[in-house]
Amino acid sequence: MPAEDGCSAHSFSPLLAAYASEHLDPDVARDSLGHWTEAFIQSSLTSGIYLASFIPLHKSNWLVTIMDYFKRMPGRISHALSTDITINRTIRYGGKAARAAPSVAAQYLVERVPVVHWLPKYNPRWLLNDTLAGITVGVLLIPQSLAYAKIATIPGEFGLMSSWLPNFLVFIMGTSKDLSTGPTSLMGLLTAEIVADVVHEGYSAQAIASAVAMSVGIYSLAIGLLKLGFLLEFISVPVLSGFISAAAIVIMLGQIPSLFGITVRTGTANIIHDIFAKLPQWDGATCGIGLGGILILVLMQKMGQRWGKKNKAVWLLALGRSAVVLVLFTGISYGINKNRADDPIWALSKVKSNGIETPKMPDGELIKKVFPRSIAPFIAAALEHLAIAKAFGRKNNYVTDAAQELVYLGTTNFFNSFFSSMSVGGAMSRTAVNSDSGVKSPAYGVIAGGVVILSIFKLSPALYWIPKATLAAIIVTAVWHIVIPPKVFYGYWKTSLVDFIASMLAFWLTLFVSSEVGIGSAVGFSICYHLLFQAFHRVRRITTLDAAFSNPNSTVVPLDTQVFRIHQSMLFYNAYHIKNQCLDAIQTHNSGQVISAEAQKERNWSVAGDKRAARLRTKAAITDEPVQLRIVILDLTAMHNIDTTGLTALKDLKADIEKYGGKATQLRLVGLNDRVTLRFARFGWSVADAGEIEKSNEERGRVTAVYASVEQALVQRGRTYSEDEITPIDVHIVGDEKEKV
Repeated sequence: MPAEDGCSAHSFSPLLAAYASEHLDPDVARDSLGHWTEAFIQSSLTSGIYLASFIPLHKSNWLVTIMDYFKRMPGRISHALSTDITINRTIRYGGKAARAAPSVAAQYLVERVPVVHWLPKYNPRWLLNDTLAGITVGVLLIPQSLAYAKIATIPGEFGLMSSWLPNFLVFIMGTSKDLSTGPTSLMGLLTAEIVADVVHEGYSAQAIASAVAMSVGIYSLAIGLLKLGFLLEFISVPVLSGFISAAAIVIMLGQIPSLFGITVRTGTANIIHDIFAKLPQWDGATCGIGLGGILILVLMQKMGQRWGKKNKAVWLLALGRSAVVLVLFTGISYGINKNRADDPIWALSKVKSNGIETPKMPDGELIKKVFPRSIAPFIAAALEHLAIAKAFGRKNNYVTDAAQELVYLGTTNFFNSFFSSMSVGGAMSRTAVNSDSGVKSPAYGVIAGGVVILSIFKLSPALYWIPKATLAAIIVTAVWHIVIPPKVFYGYWKTSLVDFIASMLAFWLTLFVSSEVGIGSAVGFSICYHLLFQAFHRVRRITTLDAAFSNPNSTVVPLDTQVFRIHQSMLFYNAYHIKNQCLDAIQTHNSGQVISAEAQKERNWSVAGDKRAARLRTKAAITDEPVQLRIVILDLTAMHNIDTTGLTALKDLKADIEKYGGKATQLRLVGLNDRVTLRFARFGWSVADAGEIEKSNEERGRVTAVYASVEQALVQRGRTYSEDEITPIDVHIVGDEKEKV
């Protein structure tokens, strides 16, 4: 078709080809973005030429526009790539990570084996203490392993099989000298729930238990190696309290049939009904063995509490009361039933051990079945393990590494599963005994593991005659102390209705449905509530400026003082992260209390805390020894909400500060609003205006002072400072980058 200017439209193809050869140099494209860019532009140009061949001549300025666009494209892309903030930050941080990778990787691997740090500093004088503690824990493990295997509904010998490896590994990988890892009542209950659901598919109970152990190990290793332990903080303290209390009650209810010689159905409601329905049918001999065991255990415990500090023999008997009762009633059982093994007077545990099992991998299909359901056992094991390690570390003045403890827990469960073992974790009762025994280092684990192995190979014939009622008595007396007292739940009621509801959801659903439903429902409720609270948060209208908002530019902070401004609410999901940020800053910029040379020798086995402080100071380019900590100020002006977990974290922070800096170290609060102040009061934490405390000498030391502003908290110090002790104010913004005010 003729063009409007008398020329064929297709006659423009040579014109476009000439334009391309004149204005589009492929070398430019190659230099900018490489061969792929050149190919893209050439193909785009070809398409443009084809389309443009149909454009009339009087609209040929379109061709110039198109060609200019394609000509400028390489430069535009190059400029966009070079100025993109995200790409540049990725390249910069990636380069830093690549350069630091070798040294960081080496340090990371060394941290996974803490024994290389403390063993060179091992004091030979500790060997006697560690040996005695190891023997004590090993002896205690024998009855507890058998009892907790009974809870898990697996043969007792597999409880013993679960106990030797954790003790050897704690020597190599543990960061707590007190923590005793092995079978626990809680892990027994959670394992039993999974066994009950899967055993009908043709798998043995011990095979299911070992698959659960491997799954727990995988979860724990993944969380520990990647340092994702903060995910566990989504389970609040009230939820954990409700869950543990219900689990303890379920465990005790499950032992009543063995104590009275009756049979019941499964399920909490059925057990309660059947106990009352069949209690008149109780077996006298079984009841005598069971209740007699409980009576002796309780009496020995009370004797230890009353006379244990004065009499070493009484103290040792009280510590080993479970083993004493086990030996006593096993001897009685053997004497009565040795000639009637086929028809014993009471039910026997019939433990049969032929030594350590040959290692074998749990069935792959079985692991797939139990892996999703093993989340609850992992959460329970990890939370219990870390809480016990942290508590005894604080009690005995050393620092534990939470990530490393998860790696140790994961390694233990993973390799334990090859020996048909059940899941393991830290046990409060054994840890307390270990600490009271005067343990000095994780070396106790070698002795404890040896005692367990000895029992596996040499005590098997005797273990056959253990009465089930005796194991039930040991379980009941070991578990009832973990039931949370009602006053704690009443405290949740007074502090926060939401926390109380969450704890009750965890309690009742765990008690009557299952552990997974109990934990999941309570955590889900807590998260939903706080999301809704944030979504419908009220904006507060300010008519007058509070003193807490005054400008601190004119104020200086002495070097022995740390000021933290918390810009957010402290709730269950961020409370301990905020607390840890504060502690890291304190350890970076201040030293702790002076420790005597003798005390330093006693705690030299643990170097985790010192190494962490050294790394923090190196990162902050601090070379001189910092000033000793005296005052910590928390500016809570922007905090509009706090729950029970947040208050617990602040309470722990206060305790950690006093441990680090000494009892004279003060915690001061600034700018509490009415809602937060009321939460403090309902929690049982006494806070009062600093001016009122100054007037009343009786309240000093018992009540935490609240100031209207950071300036006031800094001014009221009790002594003056020279210029070299003062630095411009350095307020740490918790949850954000540090900011100079």
